[in-house]
Amino acid sequence: MEFLLIIVVIVLGILFYFFKDKISIFLQQEKKPLPFKKKNFLLNIPERKFFEDLQQIIPAEYIVFPQIVLSNIVKVSSSRKEFWTYQNKINRKTIDFVIFEKQYLKPVIGIEYDGKTHNRKDRQERDEFVNRILESAGIKSLHVKHQKNINFEEVKNKINELLVPTKNY
Repeated sequence: MEFLLIIVVIVLGILFYFFKDKISIFLQQEKKPLPFKKKNFLLNIPERKFFEDLQQIIPAEYIVFPQIVLSNIVKVSSSRKEFWTYQNKINRKTIDFVIFEKQYLKPVIGIEYDGKTHNRKDRQERDEFVNRILESAGIKSLHVKHQKNINFEEVKNKINELLVPTKNY
């Protein structure tokens, strides 16, 4: 028994000698403050105003959430081999607003609030890709261009047109 204890101590000593740098780095990381700070706002001022007005015009059986990660409302249905290829394409993409059926929080409409950045070619390509993803998942999409005085009656009418019963996917 003592012999086994001696062998264990020797092995641990050798492991510590060879891995002390990695152990030291690990222990220092545990104590070192992480470089994160709370953001002051989830939405910028125009997005916040749009969100507040949007909440007022959607029917009572629906609810809207801002800044939804695409992978939280769609799932990849492909072979195992292709799963991560497609999953990685949606993991960090967000949709400005999503309207959900309130009862089961089923996503029904993704809304992009198009500011100036949506005029860039790369952003337009990204928007088209997101639109295709939403369409393939059975989620409607709507783009509302940022402007000083948005016609919310028109937005309300577009939303109501899109809120026809949806299929379960």
